[in-house]
Amino acid sequence: MNIKQDKNPKEMRDRPLIFLDIESTGLEIQKHEIIQIGALKTDSKKPFKIVDQINIKVKPERIEDADKDALKIVGYTEAGWENAITLKEALAILDKFALGGIIVGYNVNFDWAILNQAYHGLGRVDPFYYHRVDVMSMAYLKFFSKKSIKRFSLGEICTYLEIKRDAAHDALDDARVTYLVFKKLMK
Repeated sequence: MNIKQDKNPKEMRDRPLIFLDIESTGLEIQKHEIIQIGALKTDSKKPFKIVDQINIKVKPERIEDADKDALKIVGYTEAGWENAITLKEALAILDKFALGGIIVGYNVNFDWAILNQAYHGLGRVDPFYYHRVDVMSMAYLKFFSKKSIKRFSLGEICTYLEIKRDAAHDALDDARVTYLVFKKLMK
């Protein structure tokens, strides 16, 4: 099934924001796979109220190609992914959830690249509006002169902004804290 992108002529500021995080079996886009998709959908205007969320575990097809350190970081176990669904099923859920929305992420280029690879690998068109918002870039611009911030990682920015992380490298929790960082940066 090919989902057509929402070509509705509404203004960019009227589109929902999709705070998205992807966990994968490693960092090589051509080799590694998506194993979790977490996302929050919000209104596009302040106070950016959350209207929906998804948390999808995706069954890897080539676990033998996984980076063992990446699997440890994301907490992958066979038992934990016992009820995971296929990538095709996961993208069908994401299609309905995110149609016409603007992806917002922390270092969003990685998430977008691996998602784009997944859509193209299945011969599908992604459902998103074509603009993306990178919260890491926003934090970098706002806190550039803060010498105490070295790497601008999500964890470092959460610590600086006193945002509690429940489960680092869990897709839904990372989407949630990205949303909280975004809200603080938009004040």
